[in-house]
Amino acid sequence: MSEQDCEADFTKAVEIVMTLADSDKVIGHAANGRGEGHSSAYAEAKAQAELHRARRLELMNLKAEGKLVDRAEATEIGVRIFAEIRTAFLALGRRVADKAAGQTAREVTRIIDSEVRDVLTTLADEARFIRALDDEALS
Repeated sequence: MSEQDCEADFTKAVEIVMTLADSDKVIGHAANGRGEGHSSAYAEAKAQAELHRARRLELMNLKAEGKLVDRAEATEIGVRIFAEIRTAFLALGRRVADKAAGQTAREVTRIIDSEVRDVLTTLADEARFIRALDDEALS
């Protein structure tokens, strides 16, 4: 048998094997670094899926540890806080009106300053804020 005949026989043998080979096994071997399948896309997809699973687990752990909050819930709480601030400041006029009647400009200024400080102190009370957050979480 000549060298050309051997090469022809080898080429023919490779063609026969490729047509008869189980493509799933060839791809599996290629994904594991064995064989000659063209499965780099498969290996990349598998690696990407593993990254997504790891990220999802990381997020679940952060949420369980209380280090991650839901964006919609945080936004809702923020909106509620600003509505409370707005309401408190809009009520200042009624709160000050009776106290300021008949007072001098200087006394009216002092009354307004005092009322504004009271409103801001109440709104800045950290314990009150935490209680409101806890109440929200439990409801």
